[in-house]
Amino acid sequence: MTPLTWQSLGTAWAMPVPAAVVLFLFAVGYLWAARRKGNWPARRTAWFLAGLAVTAIAVGGSVNYYAHALYAMHMVQHLLLIMVAPTLLVLGRPLDLCGCQGRFARVVTHPALAFGFYTVVVVGTHLTPFQQYAHLRAVHGLEEVLYVVSGYLLVLAVLGEDTPRRPLAHLTRLVLLLPGMAVDTIVGVSLLMTTRAAEPAMARAWGPDPLTDLHWGGAIMWVGGDLLMAALAIVVITRWVRAPGGNDLGPWLEAARRSAIGSDGEADVDDDEEALRAYNAMLSRLHEHDRR
Repeated sequence: MTPLTWQSLGTAWAMPVPAAVVLFLFAVGYLWAARRKGNWPARRTAWFLAGLAVTAIAVGGSVNYYAHALYAMHMVQHLLLIMVAPTLLVLGRPLDLCGCQGRFARVVTHPALAFGFYTVVVVGTHLTPFQQYAHLRAVHGLEEVLYVVSGYLLVLAVLGEDTPRRPLAHLTRLVLLLPGMAVDTIVGVSLLMTTRAAEPAMARAWGPDPLTDLHWGGAIMWVGGDLLMAALAIVVITRWVRAPGGNDLGPWLEAARRSAIGSDGEADVDDDEEALRAYNAMLSRLHEHDRR
């Protein structure tokens, strides 16, 4: 294997034939469905095709070429497949395009299941003996599929507007991101604290030693994963602010707010001047109590 350079980073290519076929079929199927739809927004098509392009780079470009020799490059591939590509694919709204609204789709896209699956995939592929077999072509291909699917389901719960289930409140979406960040942090820090590393699947006489390489991968997982999660949080907050009323707190918190200000729930408390005055008076009393 040639050493990693800026030139080889842009020219090395290792696209598996099955991956190329699957990506081509997804692109053709999406374009056919969009054309059949007639008025499908071009920006959604662009998002989806961009997601497929990122996936192609991750599984067939220099990232995949060096992933077997450098653990840090494997982690770059991991983040591209589990966070970047799924986000672009979700923005393309393929479920809305193909009309996936059945009971099976509602079960599979449940937020709790999505988070659980994401956690199992991230932990299972990094903190178990799974990595000892990841250099095998079939196992590595399975790993890549798991990354894309688990990332898609999690991002769908956080950003998706075409989910078969009732969309989550914006605050709930933010709360869902917090344990996701915790998973990335725990795995990244665990790799940083490891004192022994196995030799890479492909022998090389260049680059960092295996332990340093492993620590670099842990740092990429920790910092890179949390930064991507933070970017998703910014998108959710932006949507929340721009939403009509900007006060989508979810049914439980809204009920608590109504109870706190003495609303019976029959009127819109934000349009009721008496309720607003009562709410402001309550805040004034709390402020005075804290000051004392």
